[in-house]
Amino acid sequence: MKQFFFQAALIVGAAAIVGYVLWKAGAAMFIYLRDRRDSRIAAEEAQRLRREREAADRERLANGCDHRFGETLGGFPPFACRRCGLEQTAPAGPCDHVWRLDTESAPGALCEKCGKRYKPIVSEQSKL
Repeated sequence: MKQFFFQAALIVGAAAIVGYVLWKAGAAMFIYLRDRRDSRIAAEEAQRLRREREAADRERLANGCDHRFGETLGGFPPFACRRCGLEQTAPAGPCDHVWRLDTESAPGALCEKCGKRYKPIVSEQSKL
């Protein structure tokens, strides 16, 4: 009778351990699938927001200018059009900067709306 009791206790214990492992595996699978669904939803939302921002930037840049981005002129920002002064993407913050060359002796640019200054990095080699 003792052997039967110990064998039954071992079988029940092993079944409990296997059940616990299966329960945890199922919970982990549920969490994985939920997180995957949430990340897919977040990626779709990010894609939608990106398309909206690109459309807003296209509308903002439709001012009749043949934009030249990346062609720096003196101390002009590389992310702004050297002809009309608008940035390629709308900047974060309240001001939609319109850059103009600064009239100071050091190369740089100045926003004509808010007065923010852009100064390119001056290397030690250019100081000589």
